[in-house]
Amino acid sequence: MYRIVTDGEVAKEIAALPDVALVPYAQVLGVVELAPWNGEPYYLAKPDSPMRQWVFGPTGEGVVVYLILEDQRRVDVLRVVWLSVGT
Repeated sequence: MYRIVTDGEVAKEIAALPDVALVPYAQVLGVVELAPWNGEPYYLAKPDSPMRQWVFGPTGEGVVVYLILEDQRRVDVLRVVWLSVGT
């Protein structure tokens, strides 16, 4: 199991998520906590990079970008973005 870490800026991004995003975001964290390498590489040119991303939401409106620190069994959430279309 990996420890998930967020900083103050990311906490603000999470707090700004709409209600429809909260359960899918929590589900992403549940998977990342157990298997962070299952996320897509953030840099496609470097598929083995520890920087990963996970798309979430009812129609893929959200993305979580994170860094895996394998030696510490830690995942740092770097960014949580939600695309608000038409709202």
